[in-house]
Amino acid sequence: MKFIPKALTALLCSSALLVSAAAHADEINRHTLKVAFVQAKDHPHGLGAQKFAEIIKEKSAGKMKVMVFASGTLGGDAQVISSVQGGTVDMTLVTPGLLTGIEKGFGLYGLPFLFQNAEEVDAVLDGPAGQNLLSTLEPHGIVGLGYWDHGFRHVTNSKRPVNNLEDIKGLKLRLQQIPTAIETFKALGANVVPLSFTELYTALETHTVDGQENPLAAIETSKFYEVQKYLSLTGHFYDPLVAIFSKRTWDKFNESERQLVRAASLEAQAYERKVSREMAVSSRDVLAKQGMHINEVAPAEIERMREVVRPASEKLIAEYGPDLMAAMNAEIAKVRSTQ
Repeated sequence: MKFIPKALTALLCSSALLVSAAAHADEINRHTLKVAFVQAKDHPHGLGAQKFAEIIKEKSAGKMKVMVFASGTLGGDAQVISSVQGGTVDMTLVTPGLLTGIEKGFGLYGLPFLFQNAEEVDAVLDGPAGQNLLSTLEPHGIVGLGYWDHGFRHVTNSKRPVNNLEDIKGLKLRLQQIPTAIETFKALGANVVPLSFTELYTALETHTVDGQENPLAAIETSKFYEVQKYLSLTGHFYDPLVAIFSKRTWDKFNESERQLVRAASLEAQAYERKVSREMAVSSRDVLAKQGMHINEVAPAEIERMREVVRPASEKLIAEYGPDLMAAMNAEIAKVRSTQ
């Protein structure tokens, strides 16, 4: 599988030129930046953030430094987004649905069963639709740097394997605090419990909720295998990760510093996507060795689920942007026509 599309390869090449040009323009000044996120430091998000820090230090000859705050130490997603807007945190990595209150179009990424593989994902994220969405954030105090990988999400729980639609009904599942996730699982018949990720492990341990849904790497690095027995490979959502930067900090940079940060972000993005997608494969083996019961879900059952959630999806498309959805579907169709 090709993890870095041609468009992104071109961007990475141009990023090297940007940094080189920056060296002959404004001087790089001393800055210390904070990057905060809710996942663990050894999760691909954390590894990508550390790579970003290394690149920034190297390209600035040590003048710019990045402090990495993992595992929600500076707050949950909503709190850190607010901190980025306020300038007390410089950068964070969040799922698109958490940005729908700022720009509704980001909610479309969370539609169930939208993408089939990474090539489709990257075509949308790195194409006009994805890049135009990033540009809508600046009036809200946020600079969109790009998209990292989070992966396809799957259901875990402590009650039973999910082999079909009926197995979801009645499960008390923690969901992200975003409309697409909540509406999807309500339609599937789950008892939905919106909850911050930082509270999730305890909720699973105390059986406040029966289960949750996340990509495989997150399930592994958060050690949910300690409190969950069943993992069902539903692949119901694909989560990109939006790398966002504080405009208050950005406005203090000179042009060379901005170019350096953009170039470092693109390089870290390519690295993180590769690591994340490789880890999705290895995490499945790790989780099995930790004792989780893992089951595939038959394509016919996935199709049943898709049909059940279709009315909810259509309602959300009408709210979040039919024109944008059409543009995203056009990019997906191009990829499918070549496969």
